[in-house]
Amino acid sequence: MSGLEFTREAAKRLERTYLTSDVVAQRSETIRQLDLSSGERVLDIGCGPGYLCESVGEIVGPRGAVVGIDISTDLIALCNQRKASAWLSYAIGDATKVNQADASFDVVVCTQVAEYVPDVDRLLSEAFRVLKPGGRTLFMATDWDAVVWHSENPDRMALVMKSWEAHCAHPHLPRSMQSRLVNAGFRFDGAAVFPILNLKCDDDSYSNGLARGVREFVGRKKDVSADDLDEWHGEFQRLSQAGRYFFSTNRYIFKASKPDAQSR
Repeated sequence: MSGLEFTREAAKRLERTYLTSDVVAQRSETIRQLDLSSGERVLDIGCGPGYLCESVGEIVGPRGAVVGIDISTDLIALCNQRKASAWLSYAIGDATKVNQADASFDVVVCTQVAEYVPDVDRLLSEAFRVLKPGGRTLFMATDWDAVVWHSENPDRMALVMKSWEAHCAHPHLPRSMQSRLVNAGFRFDGAAVFPILNLKCDDDSYSNGLARGVREFVGRKKDVSADDLDEWHGEFQRLSQAGRYFFSTNRYIFKASKPDAQSR
């Protein structure tokens, strides 16, 4: 799916990141935007460690169902270790070949995954296929040009972040999401922004985990020297301790629905 490695350690790091207050708040906003009802069937494409599925499951209840799929066997294993209810299920799955029946879900959600899928239009077509007429979808994605990360060496920061863009297939996906959804057959229902702002670099900040992931990925690419990369990463703690740390990014939320017979 991308240049990221889906190892057991990467899965555990992702799990820790998903428990930071930033991502917990993002998950709460996703739930609010989904506007779920008891008894609905929900598919989470790229479910990661399963925290969103668990929250969704609490709302749809035993009369509903939540299915989470992910390409990572280690992440699906983490999901199944914590699975607490019978109406939650997880499976290893390809976002472009969803092993679910046509028109079988009320809701399809896909957060921070679409940009990692090379054939993103096929992913949108699959989301459309498995939705019931009148069903709705929510996609969340990041534009990696929209990250503001303070450094006293802006040239080095620009070099590292340009290298990082290769970690996903579509680093600027939000710019084309509206037209892609419409081209896939959806009715576009609107967009919103969820901001993440960190003024400290600590274990509860999204950017702290992101920095580790960037350092590992860019380090494997070897287009930034190891010394420069170490200095890039080390600067964040110094800035944080001095009260001069700043990180901000936006999550772009796109909502759409599958037209029913009456609206066509």
